[in-house]
Amino acid sequence: MAHSWSLKGTFDPKARTSFFGMALAVYVAAETFNSHDQRYRIFMCILVLASGAYIARKAVSSKSILGLITAAVSLIWILPIVNATFFYSVDLTFMLAHSALALLVAVGAFTYLKS
Repeated sequence: MAHSWSLKGTFDPKARTSFFGMALAVYVAAETFNSHDQRYRIFMCILVLASGAYIARKAVSSKSILGLITAAVSLIWILPIVNATFFYSVDLTFMLAHSALALLVAVGAFTYLKS
């Protein structure tokens, strides 16, 4: 019987927790409190977008709705690339985007990202 889509997806509960997921969650969470006086770093945008693509691939393979939501949230990081003033200051949008992505990836590290 084929597995249907679920919030956390299908994964082996005894598998190792994803180091990638934990490291990404910590890095994004650390960026939440990092103030800057210039444009948001393009490197960070590329890192989050590439990670979002990987997370989307893992989410589809494990049929995780939470993984697809995480990949969708990571698309917010397209905006600083096309708009230099987006994420320019640490405001509510900046804090919510970073903290939401960090929490979603952290949950993913213990569920559908397990290997």
